Formats: sequence, structure tokens, C-alpha cells
Amino acid sequence: MRITVNGKNVDVSDEIRDEAIAKLSKVRRLFDRFIEMDVVFSEETNPRISDPVHCEVVLHAKGKYLRASASGPDPITAIDRAEAKLARQVRKLKTQLVSKPRREAAARQNGQPAYVGEPAHLEAD
Repeated sequence: MRITVNGKNVDVSDEIRDEAIAKLSKVRRLFDRFIEMDVVFSEETNPRISDPVHCEVVLHAKGKYLRASASGPDPITAIDRAEAKLARQVRKLKTQLVSKPRREAAARQNGQPAYVGEPAHLEAD
């Protein structure tokens, strides 16, 4: 999985970049079919906003995009909050992908007639 960390009108230090990669790569343990992850930091200059650092994470999986954004007083808190939101979305996506084939298999199994000898379509003749 390719992880890119950028700043929008903000310089992202190496320690913040490493921390973001370390924390957000934990999401890969939940589900390993991700292609790339983009992390963008921005900062509000308005003094009335209590959480000026904003972190947005976009995760590209095969055919799916997951997006989580969070704010915090510092970048580490913003990363933690975004990671929690993203982990919830990943768990939900994995549940949907895993349970759909199981539901279909159960429906096929329950929908087929149980027969002994001749198949059901031949018995109707």
C-alpha cells in the first residue's frame, strides 16, 4: 500500500509524517486490499476555532474510496481521530464484503430442493 502525506499550506515535519504512516498503517491490519492512502494536513488561521489542525485521509481500495477527516489541537490528535473514523469504515466495508457471498450461498442452499434420486425439474413431467 502506498501512503502519501502532504500539507495544504502547511509544512509537514518528518516526525509527523512518520507518526501518520505508523498510525494509519494499522488500518491495513483490518483489511489488506488497499491500493493507496492519501493524507492531507491543513491548518485554520482563525483564532476562534479551537481545533485548528485538520487531517483528511482518503483510502483507495479496489472499486471503493473511504474518506475520513478530523480536526484537533495538534496533528497527532487529528491523526488519532481520523484513524478511529477510518477504522470504523473499514470494519463496515469488510463486513459487507465478507457477508454478501455468505448470504448468497445460504440463499442458494436453502432455495435448492432437497431430492433423492431424480432432480426436481424431471419429477414435474
